[in-house]
Amino acid sequence: MFKPNGNQDRRSYSDLLMPPVGYRLEKAVGTTYSLDLESLTAVSICLGLSEETDSKLMSNPIGMLNALQKVSDRIVIFCEAGQIKTPTKPSALSILLEKMVVPVALPLDKKLGRYPAFHPKTWVLSYRNDDGHAIYRFVIMSRNLTFDRSWDISFAMEGHKVFGTDKRTDAVINFLAYLRKQVHGTFPCASEKRDMIASMEKELGNVMFSLESKEFGENFEILPLGIGENAFDMTQDILFCKDKGNADSTFHELVVMSPFLSASVIEDFNIKERGLTNCKRTLITRRSELSKLKPEQVSNFDIYTLKDDIVDGEQFLSDDSERKSSQDIHAKIYIRRKYADVDLYLGSMNASYSALNKNVEMMIWLGTKNKYLNGELFLKDIFCGEPDGKNNPFEQVHVEDSPETEEVDTGSILERKIKDLCRVKKRAFVTPQGEKYQITIEMEGVSEDDSVMISPFNSKQKQPLSSKIVFSDLELLQLSEFYVITVRQKEDEISRILMIPTTGFPEDREKAVVNSVVKDRRTFVEYIAFVLGDDYLLSVLEDKQMGESGIFGRNVNVMPALYEKMLKTSLEAPERLKDIAYVLRMISDKEIIPDEFRKTYDTFCNALKIR
Repeated sequence: MFKPNGNQDRRSYSDLLMPPVGYRLEKAVGTTYSLDLESLTAVSICLGLSEETDSKLMSNPIGMLNALQKVSDRIVIFCEAGQIKTPTKPSALSILLEKMVVPVALPLDKKLGRYPAFHPKTWVLSYRNDDGHAIYRFVIMSRNLTFDRSWDISFAMEGHKVFGTDKRTDAVINFLAYLRKQVHGTFPCASEKRDMIASMEKELGNVMFSLESKEFGENFEILPLGIGENAFDMTQDILFCKDKGNADSTFHELVVMSPFLSASVIEDFNIKERGLTNCKRTLITRRSELSKLKPEQVSNFDIYTLKDDIVDGEQFLSDDSERKSSQDIHAKIYIRRKYADVDLYLGSMNASYSALNKNVEMMIWLGTKNKYLNGELFLKDIFCGEPDGKNNPFEQVHVEDSPETEEVDTGSILERKIKDLCRVKKRAFVTPQGEKYQITIEMEGVSEDDSVMISPFNSKQKQPLSSKIVFSDLELLQLSEFYVITVRQKEDEISRILMIPTTGFPEDREKAVVNSVVKDRRTFVEYIAFVLGDDYLLSVLEDKQMGESGIFGRNVNVMPALYEKMLKTSLEAPERLKDIAYVLRMISDKEIIPDEFRKTYDTFCNALKIR
């Protein structure tokens, strides 16, 4: 179940989201703390084309365009404001992601002295087949929507329409209702997003999710934290109920796997009176977190961290140099056993004060019996055998007494600057400037600060932060609601994507994106061949056996071949023909799309009654 070295227990992001065979994506609402736009593109390929997220299509603009065209109005992804990563290779296609993304900026908690985090990692998806039958899927993860290589945990279950209701589904509906309220009117396509989420809420009213598991039966509860009056109060759950006189707070076994910690939370788990006869407690965390703990706070725990060889050992190639990619645990898992009853908790919540009391999080509780799962079995899985075995990726460590030092965390200071900026009232507007454009950004109550630089997406122009910033001589494809913010302090700097409500975009901006990909007859034929699934023609194009000037020449039977393929597709998969309409609508250049093709396409649509 939890074996890191077993393929059966490992899941990819694609496995979790891929539509069932014979089904296509209807709607998807996702949440993440940090967001990578390239990862969102990969998910779009998975959901739109049923391809793996590491598919070769990630380097194929035609495939990416087709995927985004299919799903850009069917996906809404919520993330923590200020945690959108800057792409390594900015692309004009990223503009099509704007309508999917909703950053969430929670208000300052004065008692905490910082901003609570929007931290859940979930997906709620609906799929539908040609007969109109719907399948729903609910996914809970510890993984963000990024290319991070850390060790995570995931859980998924499917649901179907039933006669009646299942109270446990209410938690998902309440969570969606909370998300819908985060879609403010300044976001792109705000009303369409809210309507889509509302329709998902309504549909789920008669949906029952099922585990179909021998180990867990149907013993589960969905636990959304921090969403207001419908939130689950984890501090009152038996896992965290710390009263010494409360028998419900006791246990025989406890395993806590959490990458980030608060000493107070671990100290509560360490209370001697909570442990019953022969109690065993295990903490698995990151080595960097050990400095937060004192020996007396973990005196009843065995503590493990990943070995340095595992954390630092993975390498990958970038375009400019060879770099090391560190990895560590990122999974959040809690296992509590009392007699024969076992409670398993999975999701986004760290063993920290903020996670329990302030953040928006999502967890799931699963109930089972000792014969199926317990702390000992779990540890044997993740240790790949015995604790002292050579295959164990973890090693036992000890917390040492050390004087507390007041180190300045530069990273936190820079992150705080970005978080503050995310909560400033701001707007931008575009004005024509001859054949180019000007963007003016206005921010309320912001003083000039040359340690913070702002840049339009896909542009090298930079300006220091101030209450009014003007960028001139911008190309059409440099106009976006995405802006790059770079914050610097001495030798340290971080960059993030900030979304600023922007008005005045030219109506043909999306057309320009499409034309940047489908820019000549050759790429048009490639797009049509891709949509129709014509592998033969695609292979010919990839082998460059057709020169661009002669691709529609008399000696190359491309158009008849396309018409024949369209006829076959109209009989076997007529819905594919709808994808062609998108490109025909976006491209008006007759040099790229001949009138002959448009007329033939209209004939097909009229015959098939495709609108």
